[in-house]
Amino acid sequence: MNSAMAIFTDTHPSKCQYTGNEWGWVQLETQDAILKLRELGARKILLQLPDGLKPDVFRYFTEFSREFSVIVSSDPFYGACDIGNQEVYGKVDAIVQLGHSVIPNIEYPLPVIFIEYRSGASVEIDPHIFDVLSQSGYTKIGLLASIQYMDHMEKVRQILAGSGYQVQAGKQDSRMAYPGQVLGCNFSAAHSISAWADCYVVVSTGKFHGIGAQLASDKPVYILDLNLRRLVPMADETDQFLRRRYARISRALDAHKFCVVVDTKIGQYRMKLASHIVKQVTDLGHEAVLITANDARPSDYENMRCDAVIFTGCPRVPIDEEDRFPMPVLTPPEFQSLFVTNDRGRYVMDEIVAVDRL
Repeated sequence: MNSAMAIFTDTHPSKCQYTGNEWGWVQLETQDAILKLRELGARKILLQLPDGLKPDVFRYFTEFSREFSVIVSSDPFYGACDIGNQEVYGKVDAIVQLGHSVIPNIEYPLPVIFIEYRSGASVEIDPHIFDVLSQSGYTKIGLLASIQYMDHMEKVRQILAGSGYQVQAGKQDSRMAYPGQVLGCNFSAAHSISAWADCYVVVSTGKFHGIGAQLASDKPVYILDLNLRRLVPMADETDQFLRRRYARISRALDAHKFCVVVDTKIGQYRMKLASHIVKQVTDLGHEAVLITANDARPSDYENMRCDAVIFTGCPRVPIDEEDRFPMPVLTPPEFQSLFVTNDRGRYVMDEIVAVDRL
């Protein structure tokens, strides 16, 4: 069994593309993943499914079990940055993760095969829903999408171009697999064309990526909601988010004891940043402890009598899960703005560009 890390990014099974540090691949079909596992000589695999695909777990388990010993992870995970803890992946030959695309600049400790999930739903989009863009004077449109809707993004590009707009999908950085792709922790595709674009259209469902893109940009952002078949501006939603967020994190101004948390997930591990923040906290005359964790559990911080948490892992934990915690949980930029720079002006998203080696 070759233990080299695997990060192939290729939607065509017949050829593979080198991504920088080791060989790896992304396959869109289960059978392609099985072929690669055979080539690796894998015998035991860890299978990760996001919550949305767990209803299909018996089908996937049965298919892979015909040739391999399969362990299914029941733990929730954040994406390609989270392939499980060492106690689990250290006991298998390879990992198969469904639903996400590779993060190219992560050095995975063993072969990982990503089976991307692309939404195959047929969606008819009325070109006139984009009229609001021209009415607002926008002619240069930046296109963004989460991985599930990358194929739909191309259809949207064709519609916009056919209506006379100039369209670009922003260039990704080394953490992203595709142009125009966004993660909850990375909007490099938006940054790359910020000087060019008049506004952005995010092809997705829900509001999370739209709000994230709006926070990361000073240009107007719209969500093309494929469920509603509507173009929804994000300005008001983002303003409401900021009001709630500032009300929540301002409670940390009275904190004295800070838990600075390093997430041990391979794609979220930022020990250098956390250590720097510990020094900043103590320099300010407060107390700080440096903690490692694979899962952010509120009870742990309560038991430590912690007044506030600074979480250096996935920013979705402090933002999406804030109601789980009795104390304020801050991202690193939120801590900086409250305590270091005293700059309460423009909100800064915590975007992960690179991580430390475990």
